Amino acid sequence: MLAPADTPLSWAARHSPERVVAVGVLALRIRRYQSEAAPPGLAAIPGLRITTVPNHPDHPERPLWHESTGLYGFLRLPPGELRVEVADPARRFQAQAVLAQVPDRSAVRDALEAGTAPAPGSARPLIIDVALRPALGIALPPGTSAVWGVVTDAGRPVAGALLGIASVFQGAADTITGMSGPDGSYLLVLPFEAIDRSVSPPLRRFERALAVHAPRPALAAALARQGFLAGQPAGPFTLTPAERNALYMPRDFQLRDSGGTLHPQVGGQNPLAPVSVGEQVRLDIELLP
Repeated sequence: MLAPADTPLSWAARHSPERVVAVGVLALRIRRYQSEAAPPGLAAIPGLRITTVPNHPDHPERPLWHESTGLYGFLRLPPGELRVEVADPARRFQAQAVLAQVPDRSAVRDALEAGTAPAPGSARPLIIDVALRPALGIALPPGTSAVWGVVTDAGRPVAGALLGIASVFQGAADTITGMSGPDGSYLLVLPFEAIDRSVSPPLRRFERALAVHAPRPALAAALARQGFLAGQPAGPFTLTPAERNALYMPRDFQLRDSGGTLHPQVGGQNPLAPVSVGEQVRLDIELLP
C-alpha cells in the first residue's frame, strides 16, 4: 500500500529495485581494481556506503543496490555536478571519491509516473565505473601474490600516499597502483605474477620497481582536518600529471622487511621491492627527507 507522499515508482524502488532502472539518474558500477592494463574484476561489491556531496536536504537519498546488475542507483538526485564518496564499512577496500555530472531526467520521471512514454532523445542515466583498490581488511585467497606494509615519514604514518609497483600482465609490462589508508597501511595485490619456469631452477622471486607520491602539505592538512575520504581529491588515480604534481610529491624511501632488515637506497636509487609469487610480503616504506 502506498504511503501518503509515495509515488508508484518510489514504492517500486523500495520493493523491486531491478524494475526501476529506466527512471534512475545516476548509477555506480563498482568493481575490484586489478591493474592498469587489466580490466576490473567481474564480481560486484555489495555492502558499500555511498554518499553524495553536497548532501541536498531536499534529496536525502541513499542509493539502491541492484543485485541483478551489481549497480548502486540513485533515482532523484538534482541535476548538476556533485561528488560521490564510496566507503567500505567492512574495510575490504580503500575509500574513494569520484565526480559525477548528474543529468536532468525529471521529464522522463514525470512521463513514466503519468503512464506515458518519455520523449525521443530524452537524457539517459549516467553510469560511472569505479575500481576500488583493496585494503588490508580484504580476505586474500591462499597463493595470492601481494606486498603490504605501512608508509611512514619520520616514524609517523602517512595517509593518502599514492603507490605504484611494476608488474606484468599477459607477458607485458604493467603497473599496480594503490593508496595508503588513514593509518598509513597499504596493500598492493599482484594477481598476474607467475613462476618463471623457463630457467632452472624456476624463479618465483622477482624485484619490482616501486614509486611513492606523498601528499603535499596542503593535502595532508585536508586529510587530517576533514577526514581520509572527505579530504582526498576526487578520482585520485585519474588525475592528470599536472593535477597530481599539484597535490602530491615524489618521495625517496627505504624499505624494511618483516624481519627488520633495512633495504636502503643504493647509489641514490630507491630500493627495488622483492616480490615472491604466491606469498604476501611485508615491506614497510620509510620516506626519506
